[in-house]
Amino acid sequence: MAAIVVLLLVVPPACFLIQAVSPRLFDQGKAWLTWSNVSVAFGDGIGRALLDSVAVSLGAGLLAVVCAAGLAFISERTTAPGRRLFVLALWAVLLVPSYLVAVGWEEIVLRSGLLSSMGLWSHTLQGTVLGPVGVAFVLGFKGTPFAYFALAPSMGALGGDIENSVRVHGGGRIDAIRVIAPLLLPAIMSGFVIVFAESVGDFGVATTIAASAHFPVATYTLYESISTFPANFGVAAVVGWSLIGTVALALVLQNGLMRSRSFAVVSGRSRASAPRTLSRKGNGLAVGFAAVFFGASLGVPLLGVVSSSLLIPFKGLHLSALTLSNYRGLLGVSGLSGPIRFSAEIGLVCGLATVTLGAVLARTMASSRRGIGGKVLDMALLVAVALPGVVFAAGYIFAYNLPFLAHAGIDLYGTVPLLGMAYVANAVPQSSRIMLGPFSQIHDSLLHAARVHGASWARSWRSGVLPLLARPLLWAALLAFSGLFLELPISELLAPPGVVPVSVAILSVLGKANIGQGTALSVVAVAFTLAVVGVCLGLFRLLAPPGWRHWQRPPATKEASADTSTLVTAEASGSGNVLQTDLVAVS
Repeated sequence: MAAIVVLLLVVPPACFLIQAVSPRLFDQGKAWLTWSNVSVAFGDGIGRALLDSVAVSLGAGLLAVVCAAGLAFISERTTAPGRRLFVLALWAVLLVPSYLVAVGWEEIVLRSGLLSSMGLWSHTLQGTVLGPVGVAFVLGFKGTPFAYFALAPSMGALGGDIENSVRVHGGGRIDAIRVIAPLLLPAIMSGFVIVFAESVGDFGVATTIAASAHFPVATYTLYESISTFPANFGVAAVVGWSLIGTVALALVLQNGLMRSRSFAVVSGRSRASAPRTLSRKGNGLAVGFAAVFFGASLGVPLLGVVSSSLLIPFKGLHLSALTLSNYRGLLGVSGLSGPIRFSAEIGLVCGLATVTLGAVLARTMASSRRGIGGKVLDMALLVAVALPGVVFAAGYIFAYNLPFLAHAGIDLYGTVPLLGMAYVANAVPQSSRIMLGPFSQIHDSLLHAARVHGASWARSWRSGVLPLLARPLLWAALLAFSGLFLELPISELLAPPGVVPVSVAILSVLGKANIGQGTALSVVAVAFTLAVVGVCLGLFRLLAPPGWRHWQRPPATKEASADTSTLVTAEASGSGNVLQTDLVAVS
């Protein structure tokens, strides 16, 4: 496992980042050791750009955690109407690329945008959205699904006995929150840190809102260093090191908050928590909260994107301005189905590989006996999240195009396997961080009970743990698939000749046509991905055993209990103490 992590996540970025101080190693300069790139980078304003990135990323992380906590509470702990649609809506938020969200907001608030056509344009609103506040809000909205998928399973896994204990001792709702909130700290911190890291390394918003507002951020500075002619990989590597250091500080903070504490709450003694029935006012507040979030994160930007694909420019908001010419024009794009099919196939294969490797890594990091190696692995995975896709792609070019590899018969450069390796390497850090919260709550007593009764190691995991992790694993797999399906920087730099991923096809259409046709193709691609996610979630709901879908809810009848689960109780006496563990093993 260590060798896989090194080959996928360590060697390629290292080959790129080492050029910050040793450009001659890869024929990018004459010096074997120099600090000139550092002085040039900070002389060009990287310090200001880095501070800007940290500021907006902190705001985005806080906003995402607050929104995710509210949505997770509504969906997992209440009977509010429409809560079952939250997951699908969050997938829609996740699947829309950040640059499309930014473009959608721009198409709404610009002087020539949709609000102007309706006579509602506001200079104050435009200045707020197209500035640091707008960057933080867009990144926070985009990061909320990451925080939700890390937080919702943990919130749903908290047994009702915890709240009941607080109430038995005279506590109220505030007291219950004070007891429960610390137990959710691993999931909260995982969600915050991954949103922070994603925001620090985001490229879509950096090249749209931030660039148009002349608000420098670190990723755009890195892009400028690579895109200039001749490319300055040394300065770009310095920016990469700065991003790694920023996220490393966040990881140190996370580990400091959770050091020497146990957060395991799921064991054989856990009991179901009945969803809370809200009052009419409570239902109204819950629905209103969800409506505001999804309207701001999904509705408004999609309205801007769709309107730009359906409206004739500069004709105002009239029926005569509506047109389907942009969508009809897509039918004339030669071989359009080829990119979609290729991206779907490689996204499926790499998505399964990502969730498998991510689950193993999450289990390693969640173990109480992970040691120094686990901590180093934790840091390596998290800092990898902060590296933009263009850094990963450049690293793979340098690492797997070396002459000695060709002499050894390892010819990966310019092949689909190398593209797949880069996809997996880019997605594994996110996947492992999302699954860290659920894995942290799996108590070892579940495995011990099965082993005491003669079950093998594999059967213990299959029957005692996998049912509890079915939903988090499914979410992680779909997250990996959707992200890889629309991935752009790695696809652009590493796609083999003759292979066109769907994101590259979108870029090609944007380059050859107008904004309207480009946004139309983006709408089609996002709709396809959302349809795949919806079908998979629907099949899981219909075909998965009840214990996999609602492990914490006891079956309604004895017959259902006999069909879906076997209760195993292990009692071991020692020193006057009795250890009792109930293991729910889904058949």
